[in-house]
Amino acid sequence: MSAAAARRRKQLAAKKSAEEAQTPLTIRLTNLLAENEDSAAYEALQLAHSQVRRLISSDKGDEGAELAYDVSLQFLSHGRVSVASQLLALLAEVLMEVPIETTSSWVEKITIIDTNYKKALEPMKASQPNEYDRLMRLHYNFLKKIVKWSADWGTIKFGDLKCHSLLGEQCWLISSTAPSDEEDEDEEGFGKESLRAECIMHLALAEQPQRIGELLAGLPAPTQEEEKMGRGGGTAAERDCFLTRAIVVFIAMENLRDANILTKHFMEEIDTRNHKKLAKSYMNKNDGMAPTHVIFCCMLLRICEKDRAGPLFQWLLRSFAVDLAKFRPDLKVYTTKIGRVYFGIQPPPSMMNMMENMMAMMAGGGMMAPGMAGM
Repeated sequence: MSAAAARRRKQLAAKKSAEEAQTPLTIRLTNLLAENEDSAAYEALQLAHSQVRRLISSDKGDEGAELAYDVSLQFLSHGRVSVASQLLALLAEVLMEVPIETTSSWVEKITIIDTNYKKALEPMKASQPNEYDRLMRLHYNFLKKIVKWSADWGTIKFGDLKCHSLLGEQCWLISSTAPSDEEDEDEEGFGKESLRAECIMHLALAEQPQRIGELLAGLPAPTQEEEKMGRGGGTAAERDCFLTRAIVVFIAMENLRDANILTKHFMEEIDTRNHKKLAKSYMNKNDGMAPTHVIFCCMLLRICEKDRAGPLFQWLLRSFAVDLAKFRPDLKVYTTKIGRVYFGIQPPPSMMNMMENMMAMMAGGGMMAPGMAGM
């Protein structure tokens, strides 16, 4: 038998095997999607939805989740992002309800969904911007649920690192077209500043100091007004505020390694200011300059690496109190946790609920409070 004939025989065998593997359901779904009509796509969605629920009620939740995953990819391959988003919402519910353990295989599936979702949605960005934004927000909600699932049914306390990374990247993508927090009429946490603050938090939980550095490098350096004492009634530069947020989250999660990596990268590759002068200025209250975030971060790291440095920690927080008070969402829950973990400083009873809420939010348990501008 010639090589060409052998290849042909192998192709026919593979085709036959694929056809035999098809069920009446998959055949019907394929035919409906081939019609390329909205009504047919929604009929396919209803068919898939009912079949997934039927499998769950028959104690075949694993099969139901696999079906939701497979059909979602089929929808995306046909550019049916809207119906895919509805089936993905069901998939997230199934993963939690059955429940299904967070495994590397399922995390890879979620990554594939994320890639294909964004690829299918890209053509809408210019032609249907409003629909694009709506579907991007739905995908954010899906990934939020996935992070919570990975925290509840995985082995990592606050959720799988890859899932946090996907959610962080989604937050940053949405922020590029989002209004400012002040202009976010719905106050659902979809303002630019809130989304970027959430991005930084999730990338820190994903242990991605290099990626955070890349994002910070794309933001403007501080203006002269932002470096003056009082900062003209405003806040420090967005870039510097996000650095502080990332460092505080890293330290609160007892990840001094990545906090040091990010700080070193920021000082050597991003920030062009003279850091010796900034350190001297931090201690000088009469030079008309505001204390700088990068020096605060450096001092915080060094203090957390020392034993019995509680008084120094408390002094540092007081020295930076004006800037810390301007962060939205608030950083106090993180600094309180740092005080407790590193120096045995017990939080007041009023802070306990806030700390519990913070932990839930970090594990995907809810959006940031409406109207809280991210810094």
